[in-house]
Parts: sequence; C-alpha cells; structure tokens
Amino acid sequence: MYGITSAEAVYIALICIVPGYIFLAFRNQFVAGQDRLGTEQLLAFVTYSALNFAIFGWINLVIVPQEAAPWLRIGIWMLTLLVGPAILGFISGVCTQKEYGSKIYAFFGLNTVHPTARSWDWIFHRVRPCFVLVTLKDGSQCAGYWGVNAVGTQSFASSDPKERDLYISQVFEIPDEGPWRRTQKSIFIAAGEIRTVEFIQEEMHDDQTNT
Repeated sequence: MYGITSAEAVYIALICIVPGYIFLAFRNQFVAGQDRLGTEQLLAFVTYSALNFAIFGWINLVIVPQEAAPWLRIGIWMLTLLVGPAILGFISGVCTQKEYGSKIYAFFGLNTVHPTARSWDWIFHRVRPCFVLVTLKDGSQCAGYWGVNAVGTQSFASSDPKERDLYISQVFEIPDEGPWRRTQKSIFIAAGEIRTVEFIQEEMHDDQTNT
C-alpha cells in the first residue's frame, strides 16, 4: 500500500502550509479578530500558500536555470517560501488596516463586509491616547487614561474573543465636582464585569496631565 513518507510530508507542508502560515502571521499583526479554527484555518494556509506560489513560484521555474549552483537554488526557494509570504502578509495587513480595499469599493458604490469582525477589536486597535470611563455591571465607574502612563506602562485590551478584559495603566478618581484627579494606581478589569466603555477626546487640566 502506498502512503506519504516523512520526507514527502515535510515537502507538502513547506509548499502548501508554511507560506500561508507566514502570510497570516504577518497580516494578523495589523488586522485584529482574524481567528479561525480547524479546517477553516488549514484551508486559509493552503489558499495563501497557493497565492504566494502563483506570485513568486515562477522565479524558480523561469529565472533560475537547472544547472544553477545548489546554494542559489536553495536561496531562491527560501525567498519563495519564507520571504515572499512575509512581504505579502505585511502589505496585505497594512492595506487592510488602512482600508484601501473598502475605499476602492466605495468609489464604485459598493459596500463590503468589514474585515474586522468585532467592534471591540476595531476600536481598541485604532483608538489614540485618550481618557476612558468604564461602567461596570454593578453600576460603578472607573476612569483612566488609555495610553502610556507617567512611568511608561501601556494600557491594554485583550484580543481574545473569549476574554475581553482591560488593563488601564493610569487610574483617575472621579469627584462629585471638578476635574478628575490622578492617582498612583493601575487597574485590571475582568471581561465579565464590563458594561460600557466611553472614550473622551478632550483636553484635561494641568493637574490631570502633569505628574
């Protein structure tokens, strides 16, 4: 009975899976919420590997002669299987993040599904440093600064669809009257405790912005 040998399995993985994995690894650095599971993920690897080979594979067949030195042929294959998909993934990620494709479709009067599936990923992937007001499910509120705090610690929002938690690097007290007051605290807020998050793009008083 014929079967696939270990060497053939490695070859198939290098050609059909690895380039797609590299493509998506670079693309997903710029596009949030692109998680896939099981067969869909494998199909994505194979599809992007085929796209990569269609763009770069001809180099091995047309430009590099059969009698070329082994080191040259290996180098070209490395370019095709590793460097090429990294470049394509980077370009695809940047174009998707800048929504160039949507702008082209909009020019022709077409509306498409947004590549970012969840508003949580979209807003936290794009929001600039600002003040936030988080309302919890028990009705209490937590105010803070979304960005880098005075000691350089960065706020963070989870990109895991099952755990939408928040880390606010700089907490402010909310008095009954007057501006918010800076504290020396940071806070982690569990996903199940969050009701709403408000983003406040306003200038604050000197006692709030200075350490």
